[in-house]
Amino acid sequence: MDFVDILKDKAFVGREFLTWLWFRSDTSGGIVEIAGKRTIELHFLDKMVLDLSGSDSPQTVAITGGQSELREGMAALKEGKKIEEARISIKDAHEDFTVVIKASWLSFSGFRPPATLPMDSTESPEPDALFLEKMYLLERFLDIIDELFSFFLDLRLSDTWAAHELPAIKEWIRREAA
Repeated sequence: MDFVDILKDKAFVGREFLTWLWFRSDTSGGIVEIAGKRTIELHFLDKMVLDLSGSDSPQTVAITGGQSELREGMAALKEGKKIEEARISIKDAHEDFTVVIKASWLSFSGFRPPATLPMDSTESPEPDALFLEKMYLLERFLDIIDELFSFFLDLRLSDTWAAHELPAIKEWIRREAA
């Protein structure tokens, strides 16, 4: 089995991660507490792609629009489709990020960091200052994603997942898709 086959075989982890993020965001008013360390505000925005993987005829649902349109995503989840990508807003105490997360490869696109502070027009900025600030914000974002994913994996591999979390997610999908 080559590397690409291994990644394809493990794509379910990213899809479960996005489903869990949506569940946590939707059932907690957008507030996700990471193992008592940090509180994140998380909202699914105006774009989501779901698909039915592993079938002979691929089926994809692309949803764009506001929160009401995301309810179509619930119906797709109930039909067995999995989240392949979603645009998400992530806020911590200091920054507000927007990004599209692609589940299969856990990759990111459309990354928008918070607005940077304007440079004083009377001073000439350091040539690398804006670049370094953007890199700092990217690092902050990746730290948040790492913490969220680590928290998810700890939960996913624990007995709590099968006993409490998965039944709650299934009930959430059933209730919201009705």
